Amino acid sequence: MLHFMEFISSHRLTIKPTVMADVLIPQKSGRRKAHSLRVDLTPMVDLGFLLIAFFMYTTTMAKPKSLEVNKPVPEGPNVAYPSESVVTLIPAKDHRVLYYRGELAQDKNGVSDFTEKGIRTILIQAEKEAAALPATLSPEAHKLHVIIKPADDCSYADVVSVLDEMEILQVPYYAMADVTAEETQLLTKKLQ
Repeated sequence: MLHFMEFISSHRLTIKPTVMADVLIPQKSGRRKAHSLRVDLTPMVDLGFLLIAFFMYTTTMAKPKSLEVNKPVPEGPNVAYPSESVVTLIPAKDHRVLYYRGELAQDKNGVSDFTEKGIRTILIQAEKEAAALPATLSPEAHKLHVIIKPADDCSYADVVSVLDEMEILQVPYYAMADVTAEETQLLTKKLQ
C-alpha cells in the first residue's frame, strides 16, 4: 500500500491554487500596452444567492400585524333591542368621543375622552343599566350593544382605542357603521 506522499511523488500531481483576480501584463515590447484585467465573479454569485435567501427569509418572518374586525352576517329577521341597552360611540378629532344612549333624539348624549373616567366609565354604567332591564326581555337584551361610528376627522388610533375598550370590558355585541347627517350635526354642535 502506497502512502500519500509516495503516491504524489510517483504521479507528479500538482495542486493549483484558485485565483480570484489576475492582472495580465504583456511582455515588454516597444510600445506601451494597456493591462488587461480578469476577475472571477464566482464569489459574487454566492454572495448574491445568500442575500436573496436572507431577504426572502426576513420577509416571511415579518407578517403584517392588523386588527381583525368581525362584521355581523345578516341571518334571519332583524331583532329589535331596547334603546336602554344600546350605546353609540362616535370617535372625533382631538381624541374626543361623542356618545349617546338609545336613539339620537333622546337627550342622553355627551362628549367624553379616553381617560380612566372617560368612555370606560360610561360603558360600565350602561352595562349595569342594561343588566337591570325587566326580566321579560330576552337574555341578549340584557347585554350591552355598542355601535361605533368613526367621524371623518378622527384618528386611526382613536378607533383602535375604542375597539380596545370593547375587548377590555368584554362587550359581547359591537359593530361599526357610518356616521349619519344628524350625528354629524350633533358632533359639530357638541365639539364647538
